[in-house]
Amino acid sequence: MPLQELILGNSLSGLISEFVVKSLARASQTLMANKKVGGYPDLLPKTKYSTDTVLKGTDGIEVKTSIQRGGWQGHNPEKCWVMIFRYTIGKQKDNTTLPLTFTEILCARLVKSDWSFSGRKQGSRRTPTASIKKTGVEKLRSNFVYRAPNVGVGRHRSILAESVRGLFCAPS
Repeated sequence: MPLQELILGNSLSGLISEFVVKSLARASQTLMANKKVGGYPDLLPKTKYSTDTVLKGTDGIEVKTSIQRGGWQGHNPEKCWVMIFRYTIGKQKDNTTLPLTFTEILCARLVKSDWSFSGRKQGSRRTPTASIKKTGVEKLRSNFVYRAPNVGVGRHRSILAESVRGLFCAPS
């Protein structure tokens, strides 16, 4: 049975996030993985901190992985760099089955006003969450690092095709 069918979606996303963070840190000369469980952010500048276990840092990159087209969340509304790795996996709408495939990598510096905070009611056990608002989503989608063809959302769907066409085709 495929892994994505054995574990919950948020657990799979968390596992993929760990792989991404550790891989980026291993490949980077300037970033290191934050080894503090629940620490923030996920990737730390090597010259900023004296340790790789930071509970609440001020500089770095928070990494999110998601199968979702939007609706991305964190735990706190913070001024930070956010990098989102969108992926697809498993059975698709056309009945094909895909291995884990990254479809989009988005990165932008968000400010507190780009987030909405949903605390929790007294007595609730729900984890408090902060959702990225439209302003933050627009920053992320406009500042993509990678986008597979026809994967973007809305007006961002054709940006890659337009910029590639401009690079390789003479203007008419």
